[in-house]
Amino acid sequence: MAAQRREFLQACAGAATCAALPLAAAPKGQSYERVKLVDIDGRAIKLASLKVNHNYVFNYPFATTPCFLLNLDQAMPEKIGLKTETGTSYDWPGGVGPKKTLVAYSAICAHKLAYPSAQVSFISFRSKASRASTRANVITCCADASVYDPFAGARVLSGPAPQPLATIVLEHDAKSDEIYAVGTFGGEKFIEFFDKFTFKLSLDSGTSDVKARAKKTAVLKDLKGYSTQTVTC
Repeated sequence: MAAQRREFLQACAGAATCAALPLAAAPKGQSYERVKLVDIDGRAIKLASLKVNHNYVFNYPFATTPCFLLNLDQAMPEKIGLKTETGTSYDWPGGVGPKKTLVAYSAICAHKLAYPSAQVSFISFRSKASRASTRANVITCCADASVYDPFAGARVLSGPAPQPLATIVLEHDAKSDEIYAVGTFGGEKFIEFFDKFTFKLSLDSGTSDVKARAKKTAVLKDLKGYSTQTVTC
């Protein structure tokens, strides 16, 4: 399944392949380098070690673009139909792992591009209901009160966000229990993100090359270890 998913992403990188499919059946997929998730000591992250319904963050597909990794408490169906802000249809590929509970999404809000920085995160997964959402287990952005459903491709439940969060496509190696990020589905916001935050990203990362691609490995952190403060609403 993982190999097929990666092959399909690579195929979709070629316009001829995607053009041959009906729009409703052709997800907006982008293939990036296959990157292994590791801890701060470089050891591979194992799915079995992940807490359930907990905020984890890693940077992908660029070294400065944060993503949420979520090991949710229930399996998710595949092929939920979603649309980008421009109206392009795509099928969310669902969760991975033996129980199909592992998902990842870009942590860049689709409205004002709020994201987890080193100083503060206005966006996070919430395991309990809040003022912003009567539902528990949602991704909430307190910068604009947008609420996303991580069990359904991060589709918008409420708020001004014009599209779901971009999906980070994962692979799970059943033998090693290791996790890889391989690409994206849905509406990416990376161009707008870099246009808006290049200077801040440069200061925070200590490099002028904020658009460098993630390569080989990406460090997975607890959100509390990624951002000093998490805003709640």
